[in-house]
Amino acid sequence: RPMYEIDGSHDSDGTATYDRGGWVFWMIHDFLGHERAIEGYRAFIRAWSTSRDHPALQDLVAALRPYAADPVSYDAFVRQWCEEKILPEYRVDAASKKQEGAEYVVTATVTNRGTGILPVELAATAGERWGEAAKGSEMVPSKPNPDYRDARATVTLGAGESKTVTIRCGFEPEKIVVDPDVRVLQLQRKQAVATL
Repeated sequence: RPMYEIDGSHDSDGTATYDRGGWVFWMIHDFLGHERAIEGYRAFIRAWSTSRDHPALQDLVAALRPYAADPVSYDAFVRQWCEEKILPEYRVDAASKKQEGAEYVVTATVTNRGTGILPVELAATAGERWGEAAKGSEMVPSKPNPDYRDARATVTLGAGESKTVTIRCGFEPEKIVVDPDVRVLQLQRKQAVATL
């Protein structure tokens, strides 16, 4: 259900509130930028901290709107993630690389098999982004790997839409990754990668 309709009356509302809601709040924060988001949160807390009423999600969204660099884009973003029930699902349908002089040119066709329309980054990568360290009996990601390299492009995809993207790299890429910084909630994230 849309975020605005979650009221705790359905068994799945807890999952939607904490799992999806957490992502939505993170994406709104990311959309605004850290400093603007913090200013908006402060204004929201000042406005509601002495109220006898309890704010709803709509109140938070309205309080953050003045802090958006582009209020029209903010409204479109919020409409999709709070009023509607979108969930993108990206796939790399075709990917190739070829060397042109000292550069490599990566061409990839990416499809949104899910819903919604929003920009998403693609990265042509070489090496593992994170080093590993032992934690107890297992290996876990630790610090950035200094040998990791990436080159990026951004594409905006609507539901069912495919686009071909070209990325130029000053290194030999090994993979193409959709949303390398994990900034967008999406289905089947592990399948939004292709080996070159």
